[in-house]
Amino acid sequence: MSQNVLVLRRPLTFLATAMLVLTPALAGPTSPASAEGNKDDKVAEKAAVDQKLEDVRISLGGVNDDLADTYMALAETELLIPQAQQDLEDAQAELAAAQAENDRIGDRLTAAEAEEDDLTGEVETGQVEVDRSDEELAEVALDAYKGGGMPNPSSVYVGGQGPQETVDRSMNYRLTMASQGSRLDSLRADQAVTENSADRLTAVREEIDDLKVEAEEAVARTTAAEDAATEAKSELDSLYATQQSQREDLEAKKTQYEDDQSSLENRSSTLDEEIAELARQEREREERARQQQAEADDGGSGGSANTGGGWTYPVDSRMNSNYGWRYHPIYNTRKLHAGVDFPVGCGTPVGATHSGRVIAHAYNSGAGKKMILSHGIHDGKLVTSSYHHLQSYGPPVGTQVSAGDTVGQVGTSGSSTGCHLHFEIQEDGNSVNPTNYL
Repeated sequence: MSQNVLVLRRPLTFLATAMLVLTPALAGPTSPASAEGNKDDKVAEKAAVDQKLEDVRISLGGVNDDLADTYMALAETELLIPQAQQDLEDAQAELAAAQAENDRIGDRLTAAEAEEDDLTGEVETGQVEVDRSDEELAEVALDAYKGGGMPNPSSVYVGGQGPQETVDRSMNYRLTMASQGSRLDSLRADQAVTENSADRLTAVREEIDDLKVEAEEAVARTTAAEDAATEAKSELDSLYATQQSQREDLEAKKTQYEDDQSSLENRSSTLDEEIAELARQEREREERARQQQAEADDGGSGGSANTGGGWTYPVDSRMNSNYGWRYHPIYNTRKLHAGVDFPVGCGTPVGATHSGRVIAHAYNSGAGKKMILSHGIHDGKLVTSSYHHLQSYGPPVGTQVSAGDTVGQVGTSGSSTGCHLHFEIQEDGNSVNPTNYL
């Protein structure tokens, strides 16, 4: 192989550390992988990570802002790690493919150059044979010319001194003609072989030129893949280092704000008692209203809370943080999430989920500004709905509303780490899963 080809097939120098086995992916949902890394995939990945972070932030209700921000920084890092791992695996796969392509082209180039050497020898040898046969035929032609041309077959038998001489002259004639035919056949064969070898040699040399171009491209691809893999490994290492630092910071702040855990539990109990008392009072009012049928359809503040109609979402948004028992993401304590959350921007209008009457404008450090609506008695139970963390209140207490009427604006008041609506439904003051109604 020529010297320039040896340069093209230089050994690959990818950092050995980039080939280390990765530690298992950290806990948490992974973002969509993008093998090609095109713009649309990256935009989708960013949107998915942002949505997950939004959901995590909402789940941190009641946590000190400093502690919540520390946890959010860690959560973002851990959401980025799976994609960084995928990027490294993709870069390693591309590097392996580039190296294999580089080796394949190098092997083809080596074989082509060896064939070039063989064909060059065949062409040179064939030309020697053609030249020799050509010379022999030329000598026969020259002798024939000097002797007046090739002997006439009839002259072989004329003028002989005897039978034996005639036989000898006949044999010499046949030998002469056979020799010339043999030389002519040999010349034709040598010429055919030489021409075929020359044609193949031309094709091989063209292939070598093409392979050298491909080899240059393979080296460039390998170098780019090598750089990409190194960069991906560096990015992943950086994320792991950041993650470790953020974990240590979070543990320190959990100790600093450890009183928050008990206050969360106390706050939850207070909220349940508040709703229960309001429901008790509203049931008494409903029962009085039924006894006074004249007030049932007057539309005033003393009327029945339920005026018919269906149930609807309070805001036009996806629902997250489902109802039920869950572990707090920082303290890992078991706590009932008594409603559902809707991640929407502050100032978004909040609609009544069903017709009813406003029975309370409330405020506390947990729920912040809160509206409570009564929807009357359904299947023997008083149904109420509550809207938490509002930016502002809607209609005053006693106002009759229909489904979809604005009862407030989304905010982040109280123990909230971001703009969203926390929504609950209660039956006789006890929280139930809102999806049973919505």
